[in-house]
Amino acid sequence: MRLLRLLLLTLIGYSLTAQNLLPDGGFEKLQNPSCAAPSQSFEFSDNWYVLDANPDLFLGNCVLDESGSIFWDQKITAFAGKNFAGISSRWNSNATYVSEGIATKLAQPLEAGKTYFFEMAILNRGGYQGFDESIASCNLRPEKHINIYISKDSIEVINNFSNGTATTDATLVAVLNSEVVASRIPAQEWTIISTCFEAEGGEQHLGISMPLGTFGELPPCAAQSTSGVFRSFYYNIDEIKLTTTPSTINESLSFCEGASIMVDLEELLNESLFGEATFLWEDGSTANQRAFNEAGIYQIEAILECGIVPISIALTQIKCQPDIYAPTAFSPNNDGINDIFEPIINTNGNFKEYELIIFDRWGNQVFKSQAPQNGWKGDFRNQNLSNSLYLWQLSCEIETIDGILTINESGEVLVIR
Repeated sequence: MRLLRLLLLTLIGYSLTAQNLLPDGGFEKLQNPSCAAPSQSFEFSDNWYVLDANPDLFLGNCVLDESGSIFWDQKITAFAGKNFAGISSRWNSNATYVSEGIATKLAQPLEAGKTYFFEMAILNRGGYQGFDESIASCNLRPEKHINIYISKDSIEVINNFSNGTATTDATLVAVLNSEVVASRIPAQEWTIISTCFEAEGGEQHLGISMPLGTFGELPPCAAQSTSGVFRSFYYNIDEIKLTTTPSTINESLSFCEGASIMVDLEELLNESLFGEATFLWEDGSTANQRAFNEAGIYQIEAILECGIVPISIALTQIKCQPDIYAPTAFSPNNDGINDIFEPIINTNGNFKEYELIIFDRWGNQVFKSQAPQNGWKGDFRNQNLSNSLYLWQLSCEIETIDGILTINESGEVLVIR
């Protein structure tokens, strides 16, 4: 039987509504926007600036000219709000590589030694391959991924078209290369991706960029192609957040006396932050789910890529039986007042089993009912019984939203005619 009550979630140094250090993670704060092409719309942003090349900003109230790019699609809407962004990378036939990215100034500088949690919504748009079919399998670097940078000063990316390089002096703190990001198959819906990192302190800018680095000459398999674009990748991004990770997490759960509780860490914790975490209980268990039937305080470590978060779960037991009212006397004289004895159970559940038995003072059974609506009229085999004290016994199972609740109660009732 599983009877669970979630009473309290207290996060020390963190909350599910922790401050987002990005002042406009959803690209909604614009200054005098007009319906320009997405590749020109970042000039309207109050907070985001471009890291060279031409990233896109899609405004939800504007009609989109889909002919401007093979990745522009009027049917795509923002993950939240009205607006969203798009970044791409491409390899050109003149042996150059172009990487797009955007950056913003943080609401406050990062603190030294503190870990930070980054997440954003992403719609992987796949890619475009401009190779001739005969060389479509030609491998070009870099592999598909997204870089996250931080810096104390404004971030700058330099694309050197003459030698196929894209560089920055900002600090690389994370590489997003999960299957959601790396897949060359277009996604059908937005997905939340996340990572975390430790700051050196004083960083005031965060950048999101397609791969940077030196990619060298085109391989021989691609040198024979004359296509304008050998290969390009594209992502839509939205709802970007940067928050501090929790220093500790305290949770309090309660469950019914005589029952057990299933603790599911993935269900209780922030899915984005702890989705890739591994857990270590104080007794050495590494399970994400565990059943408990005893109260107590249990300690766990959530092991993240960027550190360990201690978790304390306090389990307490509470009385969950519904209120039961059974009169101590009734008068079965057919006057319409208090003529029937029937225990009243205060519950919103459904009865799966029900049994009410009445005994006389010598232990003989004089009544039995298997339906809550069928009470005792103070008779036995259609004959009125004498005024006396009788014993009752009630057993039932009630199906509730928390599981099956079992009730076993007994008492005495006086017949008065």
